This record gives sequence, C-alpha cells and structure tokens, in this order.
Amino acid sequence: MKRQIAVSAFIVLLGLAGGAWASEFSEDFESYAAGTDLHGQGGWKGWNNSASAGALVSNLYAHGGRQSVEIARDSDLVHEFRLSGGKWVLTAWQYVPSHSSGLSYFILLNTYNDSGPYDWSIQTQYNLATGAIMPFSGDTGSGARIAFDQWVEIRLVIDLSANTFEEYYNGTQIAVGEWDDDLHGTLQAIDLFANEASSVYYDDIRIDSGTTASVSCFPRPAYNSGWIVTPFGDPSDRYGVILVHNLGGDTDNYVIDLQWKVSGIAGPNLTNQGLGSTFSYGFLTDSTVTLSAPYSAVDLVTSIRIRIWTYDCDADSGEGEPKTK
Repeated sequence: MKRQIAVSAFIVLLGLAGGAWASEFSEDFESYAAGTDLHGQGGWKGWNNSASAGALVSNLYAHGGRQSVEIARDSDLVHEFRLSGGKWVLTAWQYVPSHSSGLSYFILLNTYNDSGPYDWSIQTQYNLATGAIMPFSGDTGSGARIAFDQWVEIRLVIDLSANTFEEYYNGTQIAVGEWDDDLHGTLQAIDLFANEASSVYYDDIRIDSGTTASVSCFPRPAYNSGWIVTPFGDPSDRYGVILVHNLGGDTDNYVIDLQWKVSGIAGPNLTNQGLGSTFSYGFLTDSTVTLSAPYSAVDLVTSIRIRIWTYDCDADSGEGEPKTK
C-alpha cells in the first residue's frame, strides 16, 4: 500500500459465489529483498531466461504486506507453470500510477519454453496514457478503462478442459472466448511485459483450482477486501480507508464480518472486537464503506479486512421475520 496519511480509495472485484478453491500458486513478493531483481528468484525469470528482462521488487506500493513487483522499461517477467486440464482461476492485483505513458501488457501463454515454442492465449494491452484496455482475445467491447492510483483485481476464469476463458478487470468482464485454437489444454506461463512503458505494479498473484463444494460449505462472500495493512505512523492515531464494494441493494440485507490482525514480536493475533473498539467500520452505503484502524508501528503491524455477504427479501418472510432463503 502506498505510504500516505490521506484517506485512500480501493476498488475490489466481487468474489465468485460458491465453490471451494484450492491454491495452486501464490506470490505476494514479501520473501524477497526490496530493490533486488526477481530474475532467478522464486521461479521468476526474464523472457527466454534473460537476466536483462527481469523486474525489481518494490516497497513503494503493495496490495497486501509491504512489497510488490515493478514492471517497467525492459521488464518481461515470466513464471512458468505446468497446468493441464481442469478449471482454474488466476487473479492478480495491478496498480497503475497516473501520469504514466506507454503500452504495458498482461499475458498468459498456453505454451512456453525458453527460446520457443510459444503460444499466447491472453494478451491484454494497457494504454497507460489514455487508460484504454484492449484484450487481443475475445474482446467483449466492455469499454472498461484503467482505474489509476488504486489496486484493481485482474481475474481470469480458465477452463482448460472446455477450452474457454473469461477475463475480468475491476469486476467488469472484458473478454470471453476460446482459450487456445490449437487445443493444447494447458497453461504454462504468466508474462508481465513492460514494453518500454512506465511502471506498473503487480501483487498477490494466485492460481486456484476449482473443486466441488459440499452443500455444507459456507459460501464465499459477495465482497472481500482482503487484508489491508495500515501505513506506518503513531498507533494512537487513526487511519481511514474508503472501500468501494458496489454491491447495491439494501444495506439492511448485508451480513458483515470485520476483522483486525496485529503481528508483532509475540506473533499474530486475529480478532473481531466489534463496533466502537479500536477499529470499526462506518458510513456504509450500497457502494462504499469506510474502515478505521490504528496506524502500524515498526514492531506492530496492523491489518484490517471486511467481508460482506448479501441476501434478498423473499415473499415468504414478513416484516421483521427471518429470511427463509
């Protein structure tokens, strides 16, 4: 998260409803030294295993924790996978500073080997000057544009068995279609390509595999902010953040879970103390909510998370009665 004292705005994609998901890959960039090149670390490398195409670990912005990866100038950063068949959900958080320039790319390849062969499935172009987003596969004509100066989720729902994909930016579907016209049925690499453009930051990249949920599995929330680390400061002062959930409907039909996590020398402590304590939410509307929590100290890092479930009124329930469905 950018270190700042002003209230910040975050837009978070609505979570997919239902299903249980097992993580196949997860990268938060916290285990690397800030300022080091990712080439040769954690399975990351420059395109064709070239060190000159690597990318630096940055502590200027972060979605969770303190670090992210900066994709700029010569960066053409690759991480390989060997996924075949099945359904997969790939998510990545992207931050684009305003007043940027150039064309930057988010790419997924169904086939990748150093020096080839290669086969591209997803090539999404981000015009940092105009804000235009152009998927080169299955463009829906959504008109979605870059949301500058905030973390935005990129989400790909990929069914390798059915050979289909859905691509979302900031909750809007921007592309849908055939995954691979050569029917390889594989996902083999992610490629974060700067193309000589200004800096774009990525954090919290995950690949989850879909499994069948039992009927007793608690459903995923309609909105999940993820853990938000408060900036460094005086813990006796308050930090505020406005989150945009855009769930709509009636806020009386929201079920909210607010959590606070503190990590220090005694280890992590996860709690939910309720409203009016040292952390709270307020100004809840059908599109936004404001969280308040203490600033983090050097030896005591504070994180907050809010999750919202929704339900609609049904015809069988009278005023003040429990919802039956």
